[in-house]
Amino acid sequence: MAYFLGSDVEVVITTESATHNVTLTETTNRYTLSAANAAVPSTGLGINRLEHLNQQFPDDALVDITGVDLGIGSMDEDIDYLGHNTPLKAQVRKNTTLTLTFKRKNVVFDVLFSGDDQGNFGRYGVKGSGLGDGLSEPTIELGYRLVIKLKASKEFFVIRNCQMTANNITLSPDGTQEQSIEFTSMVQPLIRANTNDTECDSPTGAGEL
Repeated sequence: MAYFLGSDVEVVITTESATHNVTLTETTNRYTLSAANAAVPSTGLGINRLEHLNQQFPDDALVDITGVDLGIGSMDEDIDYLGHNTPLKAQVRKNTTLTLTFKRKNVVFDVLFSGDDQGNFGRYGVKGSGLGDGLSEPTIELGYRLVIKLKASKEFFVIRNCQMTANNITLSPDGTQEQSIEFTSMVQPLIRANTNDTECDSPTGAGEL
């Protein structure tokens, strides 16, 4: 587990789809989630699609981040052998958790996590030309991609196929509202020297899910 201050890192988030973004529109005093075939949401609210031009630092980085909590681990299965006290630790899958804390500016992440009044959820990103529902077999478009830039070391930590697993808002009568969002991924993360190669925005392989 590693904790970084907002001044130490920059974070960019995109979908895992090379063709569709997640768009949030306001109509008749309500919000509606949808997937659109465009580089960026036309309304300005939502998550951009997976494209190198949407992973520019600092232009596309989330603003007013106060803290980044990064957990890297794996899920193991214990296999006991007769006559041995120490079990075998067989790795089942990787487990990467990222919690972002930032000053709340709009309702984008609230609607993504809780859903709109039509029952559309944005927790699982895009699937095909629509939103993922979390009830079908995962595809390489599942979830979101987060690119974390560590300013001190100038390296990029890429978490692929993240799903939103928690959303918390801190209310204060005399202060700024803060929001914490947790993302979880079971895909091997990438560590890159820069975002100009083809790795940071290349699709996840089907065998990596």
